[in-house]
Amino acid sequence: MKHYTVAQMEAFLAISDAGSFREAADRLGITQPSISQRIKELESALGCSLFVRGKGGVKLSESGQIALQYVQRGFDVLQEMERRLTSGDPLTGSLRLGASNTIALSCLPALLAALEQRHPTLHVELTINNSAALRQLLDAQKLDIAFLVDAPIGNRYTVEELASFEIGWFAQKAPGGKSRALHAKDLLGRRIVTMPQSSPFHNIIGEWFAAAKIPLPALDTCNDMATLVRLVRTGVAASVLPACLVTSELADGSIVRLRATPAFAPLVVYAAYRAKAEGRASQVVIDIARNVIAEAGMGVTPIATRV
Repeated sequence: MKHYTVAQMEAFLAISDAGSFREAADRLGITQPSISQRIKELESALGCSLFVRGKGGVKLSESGQIALQYVQRGFDVLQEMERRLTSGDPLTGSLRLGASNTIALSCLPALLAALEQRHPTLHVELTINNSAALRQLLDAQKLDIAFLVDAPIGNRYTVEELASFEIGWFAQKAPGGKSRALHAKDLLGRRIVTMPQSSPFHNIIGEWFAAAKIPLPALDTCNDMATLVRLVRTGVAASVLPACLVTSELADGSIVRLRATPAFAPLVVYAAYRAKAEGRASQVVIDIARNVIAEAGMGVTPIATRV
């Protein structure tokens, strides 16, 4: 990779804005020969002309218009770094935050509100996806931190348990109108919908039927938890869901919780980030998340210990 200097980029941006080498040099407090030399060096490194010179001044060439997008982006990143390192606030600039559906539909709105209140200069780039996809984005360094329900494994990650979420079978009504304990055989022939095969919920259902020594029936899948809740509420299917996502539906009687035997162990939610990125910013976000989860209400239990 060729080397470019901040001075060259600064000169390029100044001329692009001023439309004149002389005016740009005055703005930067340097001589016109100096700014011309910077542009000459930048054009030589890039192998193209950045400006078209004419009687009315200079304007960007076609290559210069393309270069402007990248130079401006690079300058913005450098300024963001400067603000973050000099402000004393560990959360400035951008935070690439990933969240699974369970977190997105329960605690995420309160978490974002708390981040905005305490760190108003922070810009959040939010990704909602399943846990497997979030792990891939962490691996590719496209996320700074992720809240997910399937913890990454290996020393590449720093992982902390955040909370346990109560889960159970839910449907519009109990099979056959029965109120007794639900067994796997009671759901045979019943439409069941859950998250895709890569999700913990799909695995949980498979393990539940396996424990009953009953072959896993065909499952419909949907990658959106909010849609799963709607399908259950309208009677289309039964599903295993976090209890905290259906509190209003349980209260108004539009769905019921099926008393499954055996009962499910709580679903643990984790915060994960790459170990090499460990620092104050990650811990600040996790601490805020813990405070939000502590106020989440029914079916959510905070976990205070580190993994």
